[in-house]
Amino acid sequence: MDNTFFKSLAFIAAVTCLSAAPSSCPADSEYNQELCEEAREWLEGELALEDGETAEITITSAPRRDYPVCEGPVEFSVAAGKVRKNNSIKTECKSDTTPWHFYLTARVVIKTPFVTVINAVPKNSMLSRDNLTIAYMDKVLNRGTTFSDPALLDGIRTKRDLKPGQPVHSNQICVICQGDEIDIEAAGGSFSIRTRGEAMQDGSYGDFIRVKNLKSGKTVKARVIDSSLTRIDM
Repeated sequence: MDNTFFKSLAFIAAVTCLSAAPSSCPADSEYNQELCEEAREWLEGELALEDGETAEITITSAPRRDYPVCEGPVEFSVAAGKVRKNNSIKTECKSDTTPWHFYLTARVVIKTPFVTVINAVPKNSMLSRDNLTIAYMDKVLNRGTTFSDPALLDGIRTKRDLKPGQPVHSNQICVICQGDEIDIEAAGGSFSIRTRGEAMQDGSYGDFIRVKNLKSGKTVKARVIDSSLTRIDM
């Protein structure tokens, strides 16, 4: 997977310009705006994002009164102890001369990448890299087995109709389809043996499917590795 590609997308999606979108930090004074932005950046640093994920952070409420410029460090903490979807953030001035603290609220949506089609694709069609793209959705809504690398779906056959904007799920494709002639590899330790076989059922990445050894005629269970290879782990 090309992490550089995902990092560039993550940067574009995650950066919020407060001057262009004042609703993301509803504070009245310039100093409160700065504190809001610092809180948002701090909160972003507290997130443990997986490769390709982005964070959409919105400050939903902030104090309306002016606070003096803190003459010491400003510290932030999450009232719940860990970052959630909706957070109360304590913003505290650690100063002997200008101590103060207030709470602001922030909403965090973690978005995860998924592969979707650019144009509708009917079932029993071959997917092409030219018609595949990356989109993002709320991580909690991303159910089932989806894909984040379009290269994995290039040249893969569809089992169902696919619509733009919707994730391609593993049960909508067959990496190896019933009747395909493929390699069967038996691997263990320092050895591996290959022979030709026929897929007796459809399978996606990681699925165990029945395959028939074309030499012996025996049927075994093997794991789908890619569109031309299954493996029996010894």
